[in-house]
Amino acid sequence: MKEKKPIVNERKQKPESAAPTNTRARKFGPRSILSGSFLEKEGLINQLPFVLYVTFLFLLYIANSYYGEKTVYKMESYKSELIGLRSEYISAKTRLMTAVNLTKVNEKLSTRKIYPSHTPPGKIFVDKK
Repeated sequence: MKEKKPIVNERKQKPESAAPTNTRARKFGPRSILSGSFLEKEGLINQLPFVLYVTFLFLLYIANSYYGEKTVYKMESYKSELIGLRSEYISAKTRLMTAVNLTKVNEKLSTRKIYPSHTPPGKIFVDKK
């Protein structure tokens, strides 16, 4: 009878232990990404929900940044509109204060021949019967 060598010893003698790490490194290297061969692996199918989740987070992040920029733009436009409305309010208030001045009212009413009274107002008494 001939003795057989154990299978474990044969595996130890072969230098294949270094080869799988090199092939694994080649499988997921930049060349496999550029060629698209990494998409053919079964591991990718198992990781597909995670990849979709990360893609969804990226899209959410991009949409959030666009929304933030749009909000800042609106705030700046509202701020400039507020400054314009405030200056318009101040000028309208100034015109109103000058128009209600007693001398200005007298000048405007004198063209219609209405003049201010020089006698003070008096009380009117009514008898109750």
